[in-house]
Amino acid sequence: MRIVIEDVPDDFARELIQLAADRGLNIAVAPAQWTAARAEALLRDLPDAALEIIRVTVDGKGWGDAERLRGADGSALTGRTGAITQAIKRGIKTGRLPDGLATPVIATYDPNASGYQRTSGFTMPEEMLPAFEAAFKRL
Repeated sequence: MRIVIEDVPDDFARELIQLAADRGLNIAVAPAQWTAARAEALLRDLPDAALEIIRVTVDGKGWGDAERLRGADGSALTGRTGAITQAIKRGIKTGRLPDGLATPVIATYDPNASGYQRTSGFTMPEEMLPAFEAAFKRL
């Protein structure tokens, strides 16, 4: 048997797990997932530079080339993903987003290079793409 309960507060999830364990049942709580509505809430709370990182990554089917984001002047991308992290935190604090959502984009670097390096691009897990594609259509 499979029972799915989504978006419960952490303390309630712990209570459910304990209650099930007390009755000899083994349950697991799946982490929160991105939906189109959640993605849209995030996108509406982002400054243009951070929004563009996600847009380019979604348009690239999970790969956002850094050179496309830097533009002709080769500007740095430093700090732009911080705005995404902060928007997620604000969404959790205000109740628009559940705690535990994974960051939608991750900067990619050359694993063979040591020291400072510019990101080569951004990745988005394949399972998040449909939610963000739908969210961009809703904007």
